[in-house]
Amino acid sequence: MAPWASIRRRRRSGIIEDVMIDGYEDFPLVDGTPLLADPLFWPTYFSDTMAASEPARVAEAFEVDEAACENFYLSQLVNHDTWPVFRIGLRDGHDIYVIYRNVPGDKTTEYVLCQPGGVHSLELANIGGHEFRPGLSWGELVTAANRIGASPGVTEPDARLLLLLPAFGDAGLSSDAVAVLAAALKRCGAGAGADDLAAWFLEDPEGWPTWRLQDDGVLVCDDRYSRRDPRGPAGHAAADPREISSALAAN
Repeated sequence: MAPWASIRRRRRSGIIEDVMIDGYEDFPLVDGTPLLADPLFWPTYFSDTMAASEPARVAEAFEVDEAACENFYLSQLVNHDTWPVFRIGLRDGHDIYVIYRNVPGDKTTEYVLCQPGGVHSLELANIGGHEFRPGLSWGELVTAANRIGASPGVTEPDARLLLLLPAFGDAGLSSDAVAVLAAALKRCGAGAGADDLAAWFLEDPEGWPTWRLQDDGVLVCDDRYSRRDPRGPAGHAAADPREISSALAAN
């Protein structure tokens, strides 16, 4: 059994669900944490979520074979019978789940914020198909990655940072952002090309969106395709933006 504090486990139709999240009860979710130890995981993950048009760039930075990454992707990440999930605990008991939603013909990678126990799921970002992102500012990304005393799930700060990176987008990068990302990439297996890859990940020719703090203290994004843009077509309604902003805050 996966070493998670609040896993609900049950058997249905011969499948054991290791993870239970509101809205995903009927899907074969499994703890993906063991996959992080495979040297093919990170280059495959980024080729899928951030470099679909240039997978060779990522494979070269991690000094692995591009074809091996493709095989890993097909066999380990997008199997219809097992949907890998990565849990990232936050300071107040909320969790972010990175979910490989492997519906045939509609595969997406989803970043979902939940209250303790996987309840009240709120989508932060969705990559693939009908995309909605970004879901995190740079400050929120770093805060979530470096939370001290993180709950069971993915606890290593570099892995947390890299898992959440595809959901991020922010024009307000810190001056050391490239160095921070490059260091995380190196500690997770990237080679001499880590610095160039970090710089490439953080550049956006069309310009990153900006984030602003509303009068009510809620952090929102100005990108209409972000779930955290209250004016956009996919923006969360009612009290959800406040819950998200509070869960991701530094204090």
